[in-house]
Amino acid sequence: MRLHFGLLGILRLIATIPLCIIFFLSSWYLIRQYDINMDLKDLKSKFIISLDLVNLSKELDKEMIINDTTSKNINRQITDHTIEHIKSLHYNQNSIEPILDKLNTLFQIRHKLDNSDFNKSEISSYFRDINLLIKDDILEFRNYNISHRINLFILAFVSSYSNTITISAKRDLVANIINYRALSDQELLLWLELIRNNKLDYSHLPSSQAKNTIESIFTSNEYRQAINNLSTFTIEIIKDGLPSNYLAQKHYDLISDELKFAYQIQEAIISQIKSEIDNFSTEILFDSIIAFVVWLISIVLILTSYYTKNYIRANINNLSKIIKKIKSVSSANLSDGTQENSLENGHKIINEALDRIIAQKDIAQSDSRSKTAFLTNISHEIKAPLNGIMGFIDLLKSRSLGKDEKELIDIIEHSSQTLLKAINNIINMAKIEAGESEIYESEFVLYNLFDGIITSYFDRLIAKNLSLTYYIDPELMITAFSDEEKIRQIAINLIDNAIKFTPNGGKINIYAKKISSTNSDISFDFIVKDNGIGIAQNAINKIFDSFYVDENLSRTYGGTGLGLSIINHYAKMLNSKINVQSQLKNGSEFSLNLTLKFHPHNDKNYANIFKGSKVSINKNDIDEENLEIINLYLKYLGVAIEPNATPVIGKFKGDKNPKNIEYQELNHGFSPSLISLINTLLNSLKSTQKYNLKILIATNDTSKKIKEMFEEICANVDVVYDGKSLYELTLINHYDAIFTDIALNKQNAIIATTNIINTQDEKDIERTPIIAMLSSPKDKINKTNLLFDYYLQKPFFKSQIIEILSSIDNKDPLNALDDTRDILLLKKSKMENRIYQAVLSKICHSIDSTDSLDELEEIIQNRAYKLILIDYGAAQFDFKRVLNILKTSYELHKFMSKMVLFIEPNTEIPTQMKTQFAKILNTNISKSELENQIKELL
Repeated sequence: MRLHFGLLGILRLIATIPLCIIFFLSSWYLIRQYDINMDLKDLKSKFIISLDLVNLSKELDKEMIINDTTSKNINRQITDHTIEHIKSLHYNQNSIEPILDKLNTLFQIRHKLDNSDFNKSEISSYFRDINLLIKDDILEFRNYNISHRINLFILAFVSSYSNTITISAKRDLVANIINYRALSDQELLLWLELIRNNKLDYSHLPSSQAKNTIESIFTSNEYRQAINNLSTFTIEIIKDGLPSNYLAQKHYDLISDELKFAYQIQEAIISQIKSEIDNFSTEILFDSIIAFVVWLISIVLILTSYYTKNYIRANINNLSKIIKKIKSVSSANLSDGTQENSLENGHKIINEALDRIIAQKDIAQSDSRSKTAFLTNISHEIKAPLNGIMGFIDLLKSRSLGKDEKELIDIIEHSSQTLLKAINNIINMAKIEAGESEIYESEFVLYNLFDGIITSYFDRLIAKNLSLTYYIDPELMITAFSDEEKIRQIAINLIDNAIKFTPNGGKINIYAKKISSTNSDISFDFIVKDNGIGIAQNAINKIFDSFYVDENLSRTYGGTGLGLSIINHYAKMLNSKINVQSQLKNGSEFSLNLTLKFHPHNDKNYANIFKGSKVSINKNDIDEENLEIINLYLKYLGVAIEPNATPVIGKFKGDKNPKNIEYQELNHGFSPSLISLINTLLNSLKSTQKYNLKILIATNDTSKKIKEMFEEICANVDVVYDGKSLYELTLINHYDAIFTDIALNKQNAIIATTNIINTQDEKDIERTPIIAMLSSPKDKINKTNLLFDYYLQKPFFKSQIIEILSSIDNKDPLNALDDTRDILLLKKSKMENRIYQAVLSKICHSIDSTDSLDELEEIIQNRAYKLILIDYGAAQFDFKRVLNILKTSYELHKFMSKMVLFIEPNTEIPTQMKTQFAKILNTNISKSELENQIKELL
């Protein structure tokens, strides 16, 4: 307990007491600032009164010197207005009551002046008395002691006013006397005394604008000339000593000039006082604000100190309880607790307990790592033979099997895929728990990723009779930079769950929509919505937990309870999260918002490529949701949608000679069984064709599965099982393509591939395409990014191999090479190629397309075409090169192809070029006109 008080006493000493001192000092300072502020307010009020009185004094002085009736009346109006102004603003000021009382007789004085019924001494005495009363009021300024600097200027103001009334008195005294008689000795002495006292002493003023102004006045030639004239005239009067109206008026005028300079000095001092008061007010306000802030902070800190002290006291008490509890449950190895109130002993006990906890945690982490390693190893051990099983299943499916055998194969395939998915989930969860799950960034086309994922589910959707509506924003046709595999896993899992938990005949909606983009980033939403069984509200927060399984659902739908947990972790790694909206029996909606880096310069933009085109849509057979998606795609392409489609069709459908109107009725809709049958036949046809290629396979899989799979596709296949043999065999034989595992015996594929590439470069041999067969996406990113041409993620199937071989060879399989094909198409973009292919496929048997003139030249060397359609705006277009390509085609195949050139409207081309093409067509040609022109040429 002694240490408790000691610790709290120290806290009070270093925090509470200093804060209280600061609080009291800031409070005293605020009160002082308040008093100063009130004094300043009184000073401002008094200064305003003084200014009004000074102005009144000036106006009264003018009344004494103006003889012109009109000017006199104007000046009297100004004087009366000034008096009324003083009365209205300062009626409650007792100090000016004598002045106001004196002004009440001003009317009588003016009446006497107007009727020439006056004594000049009486008039002068009247105005002098008012000036003295004003002076007495102004002298009260000296009672204020706010700022030394302000006080100096106030004293100067009082002096300047005294100076003005002294000059005025001197002027009136002398003028009145010498107008009638000579000055007496006593009056002469008084005059000389007034002359000596009428100059303002400004030496005590601090540096300021006012002091500079006063100095400039006193040193000006005008002032010196006026003073010299006055001095000369004064000496003349003293010498003469005779009364004279001329001398009186001239003296009056000279003194008035001096008075003008005195007023200028007075105005400079008044202006300076205003500035000084404003500056001082600002300083007072600033200091008050700082003091108030310090005062508030001190209060907050005092309260914080109070609560901190109580918090520490409570923690010390809790610490004492914890120490006692630790000692009660710990073994005798812990320190003896004889000093229960010793804080040092408490720390020692806790440290010893923490050492034990850390040791136990290390043991637990070691056990967890062992468990993770075991799960990963055993999963890989299961996965390897499972890949072989799935490969053999793919081989068996291509054989002629009976109905019962096909059903058994389908069951085996489905079970294998389910097992593979569960194993992958276990491996991924083990990596996550071990902290080994990382982001592996690569470049990929975002649109293609989602399009490939969604289209791969068509068979499952057909088998379950599910309706699918999906929209992939065309603006996602960009090269993104992120972890493609993790985004794929998130999308696949969400779609898998939607299909799994949506009953037969249900509906699924999938959307990938752009939200916003900058020059380097794009944000989009991926949404999967279904009308399946939904999720109970109390379960929504649990579905992302590891191994969470609803017992009622697991019996029907199965699952490990890992999928959502894994993809939720992936979403967090991608700086996002998966949002869920669901109601039991009303379906679910899962959404993911991602922001990815992308490279705009690598992307093709198809926006507005059909700008100016128009289309009408018959809305009768299209639901609103699909109609909206159609509208979005057409809008992106720049196609204008004509409203009120039905009346237009009704008007022209029966017309025998419609003008400029093309009407095409689309009879769409195929049964799922028909689509399934077509896909089966196409796959069967494709699987029976072989490529005339020599392939080398390097694998660590000693089963015959891989070789048999490739032998069904290629005419000549060699297999090796280590990296050294891989390299040596390429020195002996030429291969059209090499497929290799990353991990090989004797020499891994990285070294072997590097040696192959270096050797081919040294011998100036065309490089052989090398395809990496990956066990993990990590291999692609970390090891093989610059070595391999293609990647195959295990397990893979024949269709994937065929796709790669097609891109390598750029040929169809052997049994399709003999026939001359109909059309080879080179347009400005892939999108235009697809559109033209879709139109022309109805009038010809075979049509191929390419993206560049280089690729077109390669294709021509392997096959002849009846028609070659080339866009004048295509990349790399060169007329001479096109002619050489045509000539080469004829020399190789002994067949003269016809060429058609597409040009933009109003495009001029050389006459020589026109003669070399069978037809030159406008790029805005209509569908029907295009079909007619191509039919004619074919």
